[in-house]
Parts: sequence; C-alpha cells; structure tokens
Amino acid sequence: MNRTTSLSLSLSLYIVSTLVVLPHFVTDLSAQSPKPNARENVNLPLNVADSIFNANTSITLGTKNISSTPSRITESDFSDKGFLKGVGNVTWNQTFISTYLSDKLLEGKGNGTFETPDGKSIAWNSTDIGRPLNDDRWVFYGIILFNKTQSEPLSFLNNRIGFYKSIAGNETDYIWLLK
Repeated sequence: MNRTTSLSLSLSLYIVSTLVVLPHFVTDLSAQSPKPNARENVNLPLNVADSIFNANTSITLGTKNISSTPSRITESDFSDKGFLKGVGNVTWNQTFISTYLSDKLLEGKGNGTFETPDGKSIAWNSTDIGRPLNDDRWVFYGIILFNKTQSEPLSFLNNRIGFYKSIAGNETDYIWLLK
C-alpha cells in the first residue's frame, strides 16, 4: 500500500468510528441533564441534606407597588428564621425588587443580611426567577452571592456563591453553596 492509501484508510476508519461512537456519547450526556421546560416543573439535582441553610418560618414584612407600566414592579421585605450549618439559628432578612415579565414569570433582585442572635451578620445579593405554583404561591430559584464579613461564625460564607429555592409562605427554603 502506498502512503496516500494508508492515510486515507486510517482517516476513513477514524471518521466512521467517530460517527458510530459520538451519537451514543451525546445521548448519554443529554440523558443525565435535566430538561427544563417553561411549562413544566424543573427538577434540580440538589439534595436537601446538602443544603447549608433551611428556613422554617417566613414573615412578609411588607409589599408595595413601585410601577405598573410598562411592567408591574414590586418591592417586598421578608424575614425568615432558620438554621445555618456550622452556625445555628439565624435570621435571613430580605428585600426583593420583582419585575413581572408576565402573569406567570417574574425576575427578582434581592439583597439583605443573615444575622445571628448575638448580632453578627453577613450581607448578600441575589437574582432569581419566580413562577406560580398551582395554589397561588410562587416558587423562586436563584443565585446568591455572599459579601465579606469580619464576623467569625459567618466568615466561611465570605465571597461564596450559592443556589436557593424558596416557596412563598411557610414552606422550607434552602440554600446550597457551590463547591
């Protein structure tokens, strides 16, 4: 065999083997990924046992309309009581500006603090997407960025990023940290 035929044969085998193996590889990857759909529930692969925070009591402190045109915009204040791993009981103070993109979708931008009973705190900022559940409550999925604090029990959160799931009302809210 001459050099050109040998190279051509090798290249042909490579292309054929890629065409045979690649579709199965892509199928395996896509089968492992959640497939979100705007009309269906999204199942996040987050285990409640891995969360660093869970809130069991939520109080709405107030809500006011900021604008109704071109989109409805509200400001809401909340206070949640919960448990932060490695710290204990904390209060999660929250202020959210929510822009209603439709009757079934809103974008929220939040900020606030986590505070310990002895007054130590860390500030945070977040952004989330909310959608209504079937019973007039809203569920929110968001990303949270913790700022920097000198307070020792909360310093493990310095500049950390996390995900959260929150359901309006007295449902348990959860936060998970990125590793």
